[in-house]
Amino acid sequence: MSNEKMLTISLVNLDIDCAIEVPVDMFFELLENTPDLIGRFGFESFMSQWLEMLSTVKAEYKDVRNFDWSKANADEEVFLRRCQIVVALGAHLKDIPLMLSGEGLVDFIEDMGGIEVTEQVLNGSLPIENFA
Repeated sequence: MSNEKMLTISLVNLDIDCAIEVPVDMFFELLENTPDLIGRFGFESFMSQWLEMLSTVKAEYKDVRNFDWSKANADEEVFLRRCQIVVALGAHLKDIPLMLSGEGLVDFIEDMGGIEVTEQVLNGSLPIENFA
């Protein structure tokens, strides 16, 4: 995975004092597919699952040693996947702003055609409505 572009996702907007490093493509694919999944399985179902996962992440994050996908073992990858899901669902279900950073992130997002660069993007705070 050394050639993959990485993305730092802060969980501070979820009251979790950590940031994770994951492949940028993986996160944006998840973010793109989340609305369809919510539509298929229902808002209430996902809200319940989100609250459960959020509780799990809050309980586990202090015991996780590695928050970098490229260095993670299998158990840490499960945690990092859960964090990504919690962030993506929180953005869609509760309009919780994304806190993203990474080298080349603005260029990557512009290439996707999803947003215009704004002051919020440059500050690292990216509201989900920019992806609608």
